[in-house]
Amino acid sequence: MYQIIDHTADIGIKVEGSSLEELFLSSAEAVFDLMVASKREYIPSIEVPVEVEAPALDQLLVRWLSELLFIFETRRLVLSKFWIDELDEHHVKASAKGLKFEASRHTQKLAVKAVTYHKLSVKQDERGRWHAEVIFDI
Repeated sequence: MYQIIDHTADIGIKVEGSSLEELFLSSAEAVFDLMVASKREYIPSIEVPVEVEAPALDQLLVRWLSELLFIFETRRLVLSKFWIDELDEHHVKASAKGLKFEASRHTQKLAVKAVTYHKLSVKQDERGRWHAEVIFDI
């Protein structure tokens, strides 16, 4: 689950999950929902591996989202399905599926330039739920 938050000249998301895996998956879905609208439902057919490491959990989330953004920008893949195979505080190994961006089936919404560290937050509450806040440069 996620919600969009307004930020001066940027945009952000607040994400919540019952597990760290759910937090990362919801974050991935949120960034693509910000960038692209699908005109119709299509079955994603192109699978890509995604693996990143970082010295801390909040940095790992930034690197995860940055890698997905890089895939979108360089391969023009609109990713819509995500699976995590391994995840700890320093490493995520996953797969994502999507389709090539085509104007006939996709509409570009926001041009997300980068994932920032501004107001970055990843924490677990007393009930065990995970929460994150991420700001994107648009």
